[in-house]
Amino acid sequence: EINFSSIEPMEKFRLEQRVLFKGRCLEEWFFDFGFVIPNSTNTWLSLIEAAPESQMMPANVLNGNVIIETKFYDGDLLVSTSKVRLFYV
Repeated sequence: EINFSSIEPMEKFRLEQRVLFKGRCLEEWFFDFGFVIPNSTNTWLSLIEAAPESQMMPANVLNGNVIIETKFYDGDLLVSTSKVRLFYV
């Protein structure tokens, strides 16, 4: 779930999300939200179903080697980028 606010209107709000393993893209998703009303706060919820357990890599291999990169755009204008490295405990 993503909560976001904007003072300015955005015509084509969208995000691109990539899952990187040791710098290599394993998965990527593209979501279009569309128009954002100025001075509004919005919630965006997306559910992504995991692969079957038999197709998953072990946590000890993934630990510290996975980065989730999320980029937010208004059309082609990059608004924000976040990167999160995952560690399993």
